[in-house]
Amino acid sequence: MKKEDTQNHILDTAIDLFWAKSYHGVNMNELSRVAGVNKATVYQHFTSKEELAVAAIHRAAERTEEFIYQSTFAETQDPKERLARIYHKVFQMHEGIFSAEGKCRGCPFVNIGVELSTSSGRIRKTVGRALASFERYYGQIVDAHGTLPNGFDRKETVSSLMANMNGALVASKLENRPGAILDGQRRALQFLAM
Repeated sequence: MKKEDTQNHILDTAIDLFWAKSYHGVNMNELSRVAGVNKATVYQHFTSKEELAVAAIHRAAERTEEFIYQSTFAETQDPKERLARIYHKVFQMHEGIFSAEGKCRGCPFVNIGVELSTSSGRIRKTVGRALASFERYYGQIVDAHGTLPNGFDRKETVSSLMANMNGALVASKLENRPGAILDGQRRALQFLAM
């Protein structure tokens, strides 16, 4: 494998393991075993587990932006349809995981961010930047929709839509039910209708 391919393979393995288990639930021995590389190879690419996690968060954010947000925005111009499709794509992904594993994983960014927010400022900031990169899509939806809920300004509306998505993903994990994401979709669409 080329160096870049090996690095991406390690990152993809880390994303999946951190999301499925947790940052603290995965050690570098397990990660190297699941990735099919020796531990020295992992450390050739990443000097520490924290550095690996930061890079994995960046890669997961890029993949999420491409798969969920960019593809949705390319499919339709209608703001409500964009919002509905974002939730539907997230739901489909989580429903597939639930069918394969029998559990909902929640949001990979919120999970690791909450787990490490007080012990790693670097990871907390990296998660914050990842979530902020998604926020601009909700901003475009709000701008295209035009009408804001009573008493809300643009920033509050965007923050509410982001919080609703994060809440729906947390609920899906806590309830072990992918349908909680569709509940969040209904709330988001109702919020725009206000």
